[in-house]
Amino acid sequence: MTSDFATCRLGEGGPRRKSRVAPRYRKDGYDAAFDDRTLWLDAVWHQGVVTLVCPRLNNLAGVFRSGALALDGVPARPRVRHFYRHSLVQMRAPELPARVTLEVAGTRHDSAVSVTDPARFRGRNVIVTMSRDNDLVWIEDFARFHAETQGADAIILVDNASRGYGRAEIEQALARTGLDALVLRTDLPFGPRGRAPHANTELFLQTCVLNALRLRHLSEARAVLCCDIDELILSRRAPTVFDATWQSIFGFTRFEGEWRHAPTPAQGITVRHADHVLVRSGGRPSPAKWCIRPTGPLGELQWRPHVLEGFAFNWLFLSRAFTYHHCRQITTGWKRDPHRDDTAQLVPAEPAAVLARGRRRVAPRPAAAVRAGWNAALRRGGEVLSRRFFALRPASQVVSLLILSCLGIVLEEAIDDDPAQQEIDAILAILDATPQIDQMEATLDVWF
Repeated sequence: MTSDFATCRLGEGGPRRKSRVAPRYRKDGYDAAFDDRTLWLDAVWHQGVVTLVCPRLNNLAGVFRSGALALDGVPARPRVRHFYRHSLVQMRAPELPARVTLEVAGTRHDSAVSVTDPARFRGRNVIVTMSRDNDLVWIEDFARFHAETQGADAIILVDNASRGYGRAEIEQALARTGLDALVLRTDLPFGPRGRAPHANTELFLQTCVLNALRLRHLSEARAVLCCDIDELILSRRAPTVFDATWQSIFGFTRFEGEWRHAPTPAQGITVRHADHVLVRSGGRPSPAKWCIRPTGPLGELQWRPHVLEGFAFNWLFLSRAFTYHHCRQITTGWKRDPHRDDTAQLVPAEPAAVLARGRRRVAPRPAAAVRAGWNAALRRGGEVLSRRFFALRPASQVVSLLILSCLGIVLEEAIDDDPAQQEIDAILAILDATPQIDQMEATLDVWF
């Protein structure tokens, strides 16, 4: 197996992950594409904690409860958190350990521990994308477009077991775009496509990759844009999506896209992004993509391809200042067959290059300056507190707000020289009437 991640998989004859999707929602080949063996994609040491980024554990959570975890042979107590498509297992580690080990019923599972490297992408505009078997011309066109029109500085491309070329060929294609390119590889299964409403429920790999990269490489990036090779991001107004995200208070921007189609090319001609000059009248928008400032208030939330995990306000950040072209024929056909599209209702539209013209950067972006002064210190402090707050589970956020309300009441009544006990008793009564915190967390995690 080829991987640039510290991956651990179960061996033959061991336990297996069970699917959460009922059989009636599974298409042909679903079980074969389902990842039932990966314990963790990556083990990352970051800020005194080793985090195992796992495909959603489901029943395999019991393996961590019954087994013995250790860091360099020293027993470790895990904290397990479950999200929609992934799980995190976290262990305190003041010093960087070399290996993490899980022993279950006499069987040892282990991997190295990845070291974080935020310096390479510090203060830079970074694209994050995954690819498998995409034409190298597509990859180069995609990267060059965003370098020229959105001011991208760097790209991290994770190759998922492409068969027609290797890492060196991808690096050569990206080098011609001027971007600082980091190409990583993993052979883990991408995951199965189900029937609605479970079309994407168990596509574990992309979400795991995003969160592993967030911890390993991107915690100090200026802004990070998550998009796919078949997508071209466009500004409807002057700022780039990286600049707008950097300058925004919360450091988060979401935007919808539109499907673009290309005329059927002549035999032997490779269709390109620039050929996508047709649209369908009244077509539905493509699902929102996002750009985030990792050092901002929302920087510690979990990443998914279209939303921030567990954040109830994704919808508030949908911006009309940006859009993207979702190029229908930039595909290997693994998810959709572009040749089956009904082209009768397609009408001509301006190509992406024309729409981007006049919005290109006329001067290089200055390096991110270090903020100074009292206002800057207050802003940094507010961002740190916000990051800690939004990283909490929803139930913990509710409890924190109630506690702050109590403190606010005490302060107000102290100023007014009135007793605060009546208001506090009312809040405590509400808390007494709620379920236990663990049950609240489980329920709210499902909602959000």
